[in-house]
Amino acid sequence: MTFVTLGEALIDLAPAGGGPLQSAETLTLQPGGAPFNVAIGLRRLGERVRFAGALSDDPFGQRLMEQLTAEGIEHVPAQPVAAPTRLALVDHSPGGAGFRFYGERPADARITRADVELALSPGASGLYVSSLMLLDTRAGEVQQHAVQLATTRGLPIFTDPNPRPPAWANGSLMRAAVIWLLGQATLAKLSLDDARGLGWPAEPLTLLRFAAERFPTQLVVTDGPNGCWTVIDGRVIQQQGFAVELVDPTGSGDAFFAALIRRHLANGRLSPADLRFAAAAGALAASSLGAVAGLPTDTQVAAFLDRR
Repeated sequence: MTFVTLGEALIDLAPAGGGPLQSAETLTLQPGGAPFNVAIGLRRLGERVRFAGALSDDPFGQRLMEQLTAEGIEHVPAQPVAAPTRLALVDHSPGGAGFRFYGERPADARITRADVELALSPGASGLYVSSLMLLDTRAGEVQQHAVQLATTRGLPIFTDPNPRPPAWANGSLMRAAVIWLLGQATLAKLSLDDARGLGWPAEPLTLLRFAAERFPTQLVVTDGPNGCWTVIDGRVIQQQGFAVELVDPTGSGDAFFAALIRRHLANGRLSPADLRFAAAAGALAASSLGAVAGLPTDTQVAAFLDRR
């Protein structure tokens, strides 16, 4: 069985050594994109993975392809497309925009219905989707087709919407995209920062109630190092975050969610121990520079927890 992540692979441009973007003199180049990160996170945790995302024929696209190959991840479509790799300018400084995206109809927006039909061929175990593809009308239609295929085949659907306000023309369109995703998913992750950007309750228990009244998905609410919350067997379960030396939070949420997906696929549901495992994966990722570099293996997560 092969798990499918659908969406963008891009290049993150971030201030070297951290700090505010406004005063940065040098930017680091790091592979990124939530579906790309989650694919690698799952593979390092032992899952067989297929990445469904169009890559550019430019040098950045070649770099992303080489990373997938090195990780042992299948890729659809196999051939690159003649469009630029999407760039993400990263600014995690107080008051920063978080992420701003650049690229005119970039490579990841060029995926086709045939691509996702191939990616979701018999043997697929589940599907991960996010919201960035929904910015482009044609790519959004392809994602909707993929979700419909997965639903028809009874596959679990996982989403971390990752709404990025600077990328959307207005808040209503962004909220509509997130509402649609949460309406399709088996399991979803949403941070309190995301909730604030959506104009939704930004207190964990209130947000869980808000979501339960509107969406069929099991929601896991996260707040970085402050931990996470979800409902299991009718009870709210909270997992505290793990204290680590923070180097780069960029891939932490993706490491966290990859670990949750891995455990959900294995057991068909979540337990409190799964939240602890995911919190450890997220903490490990935050202690390394770059979204991909810190994505941990199953052995690394287990060793980290043994020391706690």
